[in-house]
Amino acid sequence: MKLASEKSLNRGICPIINIKGKTVSYPFQLKYNNFHLQCAQGIFGAKQMMIMDIIGTQLIHLSHGNLDFSGRIPQYTEKLVKQTSSQHISSKLLKYVREHLAPALQGRIPDGWYSEEGRLQDVDNKHSRIKTPMSIVLNDGQLRKELPFLRKYSSKQIKEMIIQTNNCVLWMNYPVSVYTGKQYEILPFDNFVCPSRLFSLTQIKGSRKDKNKKILEREYHLQFNTLLGFAFQQNTLSSYVDLLPGKFYEMSDYAQMYYRLFIITYFPNKKTGKTPKNPLSIEEIRKRLVLSTKDTSMVRKVIRRILEELKSNQFIKSYSEDMIDRKYVYSYERNSWKEITGEESTSETDLDILWN
Repeated sequence: MKLASEKSLNRGICPIINIKGKTVSYPFQLKYNNFHLQCAQGIFGAKQMMIMDIIGTQLIHLSHGNLDFSGRIPQYTEKLVKQTSSQHISSKLLKYVREHLAPALQGRIPDGWYSEEGRLQDVDNKHSRIKTPMSIVLNDGQLRKELPFLRKYSSKQIKEMIIQTNNCVLWMNYPVSVYTGKQYEILPFDNFVCPSRLFSLTQIKGSRKDKNKKILEREYHLQFNTLLGFAFQQNTLSSYVDLLPGKFYEMSDYAQMYYRLFIITYFPNKKTGKTPKNPLSIEEIRKRLVLSTKDTSMVRKVIRRILEELKSNQFIKSYSEDMIDRKYVYSYERNSWKEITGEESTSETDLDILWN
């Protein structure tokens, strides 16, 4: 079993969580080099990222007619993926959406922009409207049957995770993958003009109850009509994703976040052989993981513990701690999909070079 994990979210997010009684102070903001993220409300950690992986995978399966999570996740090179990627939005419309969405709309795309009348024809005469955002329905009872790592959570706990994910209001960089008819382009995009949720949660209803009327399963209705939600939808439908095995979600929260932020989306440049984010400085790790302590010895212990956990779970085969210019840096050797799971490896996409 595998899930699709969307690249731009992994690259643009960081932990926004309460730690040891210390609550997040809003507005939360993190700037470091080219990284910039702001949050108006909510928390966002490993569990919320897991929820987004589930949602993105469901989106992909739904668009390809798969009825469950055992279906194959298509690659970006396939004809149907290219067609789908090119149909939802053009580069001109994407730029228009970013520049004209009013803050008063709270990040939601107006219905008129994807109406049949084609009100945006003056913006792009080839694409007169944005394709209607997709909607999906999740049932936590069905999810627990298909995704073993979810079985330790009750319906109530899953409800809390989904609501927490929906409640998070963000400003962030979010490059979008669009097939132009000849090739994929990774278009610069952000929502700093207007905060946005990652989706709209339109309804929650109990789908199964016991004899005492206690809810045992719930159904969740989601729509991707927000600025970040539509970008997330566009990237997943373009198969702009990395794959994660089920055992990934059994690791600690910090091991999951480290792998997302620093490893999963970064591949060696085929021309230079250089791997971005490898080695990593202790300062970047501390900032991006939002580690509150400035005690270098404590941060070193946390990083080594994370890397050891990733190694013991076969996500990396080795790691090292070195000194460069009197500063600690950390290197790793990543494992292939086959080394992680025992399955045949999936192909690394040429799109990764565009990122690097």
